[in-house]
Amino acid sequence: MSLWTDYVDFIQAALFCLSAAFGGNMGLAIAILSSLARLALLPLTLRLAYRALEMQQALKRLEPSLLEIRRKHKNDPRRVLEETAKLYRQHDIELVDGRGLLGAAVQAPIFLGLFAAIRRGLSGGTRFLWIKDLAMPDAALALACAIVTAFSAVLGPDVPASQRIATVAVPAVLTFVFLSRVAAGVSIYALASGLVGVLQSILVRRRAAALARA
Repeated sequence: MSLWTDYVDFIQAALFCLSAAFGGNMGLAIAILSSLARLALLPLTLRLAYRALEMQQALKRLEPSLLEIRRKHKNDPRRVLEETAKLYRQHDIELVDGRGLLGAAVQAPIFLGLFAAIRRGLSGGTRFLWIKDLAMPDAALALACAIVTAFSAVLGPDVPASQRIATVAVPAVLTFVFLSRVAAGVSIYALASGLVGVLQSILVRRRAAALARA
């Protein structure tokens, strides 16, 4: 636990240094440090997103073969599983991607550390833009985060029309509900990270279009 405490203390110290550099503006310090952390992870998260996209494209190409396997062995579920697994191996498709799990494991401590440091470093009465107190919830900021979340979801490639409303609305609503109950400083962190997430969604959408043309 002491190692985690030291880690959070280090991030908190970085926040205070940035805040001092910007005349005591803790809101700006949170926004900058959150953006830098998310940008530093962007090559990794993009690589994982591209790999997931390639897996989706590969599965789409195999749909006729998968349908044929199900038709041919419709009375033998075990044979369907065996033939499906064989087909996946032939095309190097991994439904459980170890690299994706490793990437998530790398990201989690960074964002959890930032989250903990931001919550610990906030003090009552700290102002930023229209926000009177970064330690208190701010509905307008939570709404901005929800809009960014929705926009990022809209940019997602190949979302079926029947699922688009749920894909966009559910994350946005959950984001608003959560952030409207926590400190505004945490919402600044979420907004900064979300804006970089929009950039990632744009890049993934471009890659999806390129794969579709190939």
